[in-house]
Amino acid sequence: MTSELVINVQPQEVSIAITEDKQLMEFHKEEQNVSFSVGNIYLGRVKKIMPGLTDCFVDVGSGK
Repeated sequence: MTSELVINVQPQEVSIAITEDKQLMEFHKEEQNVSFSVGNIYLGRVKKIMPGLTDCFVDVGSGK
């Protein structure tokens, strides 16, 4: 199973989508009512999910 998290930040709204095997599972959209600047974007791969802690370990590699 392949899961992806897609985040789209626009000046007026933020959209977040979660897909599994190319099918949309969750979608959230929020209006921007606070101004902030977006920093760097990193590509990572989830290595281990810790359900009891509701956390996960993400490998943010060099993209090679």
